Amino acid sequence: MTAIPDLDLKGLVETVQHNADVADARFAGRYTLCTYLMKMRDYYRWCRGLGPCSPVGRRDLGEWISGMESHWNDLEAARANFRGLPLPGGEVDCFDNETVNAVLNPAGHVYAGVHGYGGVPLFFFADLLQRDTAGNPEADPDGKPELDLLVSGRERARSLTAPPAMSAPGLIFVRREALSRYLGSMVEEWGWRREDNAMGKVVAHYGFEGDPEGALERLVDTEMENVILHEIGERVAGALIGEGWQSLLSRVEDPLTELKIRAVRDNLADCLAALPACMTLENWPSLDFYYANMTPLRRDLFPSFCEAYRGARGSGNYRSLAPLIARARKHWLTVSRELPACAPDNLKSYLDACAF
Repeated sequence: MTAIPDLDLKGLVETVQHNADVADARFAGRYTLCTYLMKMRDYYRWCRGLGPCSPVGRRDLGEWISGMESHWNDLEAARANFRGLPLPGGEVDCFDNETVNAVLNPAGHVYAGVHGYGGVPLFFFADLLQRDTAGNPEADPDGKPELDLLVSGRERARSLTAPPAMSAPGLIFVRREALSRYLGSMVEEWGWRREDNAMGKVVAHYGFEGDPEGALERLVDTEMENVILHEIGERVAGALIGEGWQSLLSRVEDPLTELKIRAVRDNLADCLAALPACMTLENWPSLDFYYANMTPLRRDLFPSFCEAYRGARGSGNYRSLAPLIARARKHWLTVSRELPACAPDNLKSYLDACAF
C-alpha cells in the first residue's frame, strides 16, 4: 500500500456520499413500496454500522427513514448536483472510474461511479481487498486487452442500492460487504417463513442454525466466485452479441421491457460461465442458491431450468441439468443477437415469446 501525499480522504468520502445522496434524492421514488422498504432496511443497517442480520427496531427505522427522506428533499429543493472528486492535482469527474482508481488503488481504496438499471447513478467508496486482471473479451484491437477486477471490503460511502457487482469500461467491481448484506437479507427473509425450499437447503448446508456469522462468511466466500463468473460471463456475452445492445437499451422507455432485455443477457451470461462452473465443480449448494435467487421475471423467461431444477432437487441428480444448460446457452445467444434488430412495435411480443 502506497501513501498518497495531500489526499483528503475525509473530503473524498464526504463527496462520494454527497453524490450518492443526490442520486438517491432523484431516483429512490422509482421503487415499489415493498422494494423501497427492503432497501431502506439494509441501508439503515449500513449507516448505523450494524451487521447484515442485526435486529432492527421498527420505531428507530421509521424515524431514520423520515430523517433520510427529509435530507433528500432538502437536496432536491437546493437543486444539488454531483461534485467532482477532490484528488491531488485537481477535481476528477465522478464517472471517470479509470482515472480515479489509478490514483486510489495503490493506496488501498476503490471507487465506482456508474449507471445502473434505468440509468440510475450508483456510487461507492471502499477499502480495496484485492486487484486482479482477467482477459477482456470485448476489447477492440486498439483497446485494453485486460479487465481490472477490483474486490472491495468495508464501504465508507455508498448509494441506497448496493449491487454486489458493478461494471465500467475495463473494470469489474465486486463488493464483498454489499454481497454479505444482500445474502444476509435473503437468509433473514427465509427465516420469517422457514419454508422447505431452495433457500432452506442453502441455510442447512452452510449451518446457519448453529453458527450464523460463520455460515454467512462461508456463503459469501462461495458466492463471490459466482458473482465474478457472472460479470465475466457478461463480458463474454457482449463480445458474442456484438454491436447494437447498448443502443437497444437506450431506446427502450418501458422499465419492465428493459428488465426483460437485461434478464435475457443475464441468462446468457450465466449459461456461459457461472452455471457450467457449478456443474464442473459439482457445486450443488450454489445451484440451490441460484434457483433461490432467481427473480419471478427470470423464472418466467427460463421455465425449463426451473422445472429441471425441481426435478433434480427431488431426485438428487443435479448432473441432469448439464444438457439443458448447453441448449439454453444456444437459445439465449440467438435471442440476444436478434433483439437489437427487433422493430420497436415487435419488441414486447418477441420478448414474450422468447421464454425457454
